[in-house]
Amino acid sequence: MQKYLVLGLLGLCSWEDMKRKRLTVVYILLFGICGMMLHLFSPICSIYSILGGILLGLAMMLASVATGGMVGMGDGILLAVTGVYLGGTGNLELLSIGLLLSACWSLGLVVLKKKRGKDQIAFVPFLLASYLTMLFRWQI
Repeated sequence: MQKYLVLGLLGLCSWEDMKRKRLTVVYILLFGICGMMLHLFSPICSIYSILGGILLGLAMMLASVATGGMVGMGDGILLAVTGVYLGGTGNLELLSIGLLLSACWSLGLVVLKKKRGKDQIAFVPFLLASYLTMLFRWQI
């Protein structure tokens, strides 16, 4: 069930990020509350792992403040919530694969002169692609 909730959250936020270049924090926080409730009844990782996943999101929020918004605050909040579901290791994997995919895409856009180096792109779709990659790997 938790896998489907994360998939739904990332799908909803990906659509919103591509269309509006903004994330609605209310949806994300509701998913976070659901994740905490689910862990009360059927925990899949330890509280320390959950805290590690949340800390990764907090680090992204700090990066948003430090860069003056070049990294989206919504991306950090989203990663804090996915940390509740995936734990520290899973959330780090989600972020790492997402960063790799977005870097490859961005490099392609710059090489093809579709975007410049300072232009912004939606990051959440790459987190969705990253999560789909993780789900596919878990099935094998």
